Amino acid sequence: MKTTLGTKIKQLRLQKGVTQDALAKALHIACQTVSKWENDISMPDIQLLPLIAVYFGCRIDDLFDFSEQAQFDRIAHMLERQETLTGEEYRQAELFLKGKLEEESVRSDALRLLAELFNHRADAWRKTAEFYAREALKREPELKQNHNNLRRAQEGTVPDWNFANHSRRIAYYQQFVCDHPTYAGGYLWLLDELLADGRLDEAQTVCDALQQQDNSCRAAFYQGRICWQRGDQEAAQTIWNRMLAEHSEDWLAFACMADAMAAACHYDEALRYARKAQQLQPAPKYTDSQEMAAQIHEIRGDYKQAIENRQEQLALLEQEWGLTEGRDVDFIIREIDRLRRAQEERLRA
Repeated sequence: MKTTLGTKIKQLRLQKGVTQDALAKALHIACQTVSKWENDISMPDIQLLPLIAVYFGCRIDDLFDFSEQAQFDRIAHMLERQETLTGEEYRQAELFLKGKLEEESVRSDALRLLAELFNHRADAWRKTAEFYAREALKREPELKQNHNNLRRAQEGTVPDWNFANHSRRIAYYQQFVCDHPTYAGGYLWLLDELLADGRLDEAQTVCDALQQQDNSCRAAFYQGRICWQRGDQEAAQTIWNRMLAEHSEDWLAFACMADAMAAACHYDEALRYARKAQQLQPAPKYTDSQEMAAQIHEIRGDYKQAIENRQEQLALLEQEWGLTEGRDVDFIIREIDRLRRAQEERLRA
């Protein structure tokens, strides 16, 4: 059995014969905090470790007797579930992962989690940057740099082709598919970037190569996208209709159609395809349908329906995934609060 810091605390608590509430009172924290530790939803602040060790009559090192694999699992769980990490949590994770880079058996996991760790931190910094950029715009709404800062924080659209094009990623994946010609996913990553830059002739060549590697709905979907982007919407619809007929039980085919229709602002069709995709999905089902519906209804100004979609999303996370806490749940709760404020402001206007 893998032992994490949370399960170690639970083990010591049960051995001592005390409740979560008793431990919480001894540490001057909320009982819910102890529960989150023991369920590996969050970790104790580093300043609490000496107090925890004293309370259980052990050394701090004794709290960390879990295996190497458990360390990897803990970091992955932390990055997936926690919206923000403390500086110490980042530091500890970075030190552990970098210390594993020389071990060939775990090098791949260490590299992957290091990338996730720094992306997680960058996401947190962008949220902070967005807050300050918005505040700056309240004071100087006509200052271009304030708008640039907000765009960078939100990863918004760049009108300058020199900075907006994806040529570096395209070059990377062009080489990638040469090195890994049997991996269909490589062609998909490349196609997304080529289509984003309007390089349709190259996209067609890649799509033809994809058809040799993949017999799912994806090659047909991208062929339709190429036609649509060339302005031949009739040809695109013909290809997509045939795709849906041939893959009538494949939820991914309908999810792809939902994306295509939403991108074309054909919102009613997008919602219909998204619902069908979710119906076809095996359990546990994703919440993409509710996510799309919430965004579309907000665009339309229907805040009441958008709130209902978010509430459905929360319920689905609990029913299908057993999630009642964590960054995904926290995000949806914040979205519901934001939508309610927007709804109230509209009513007051």
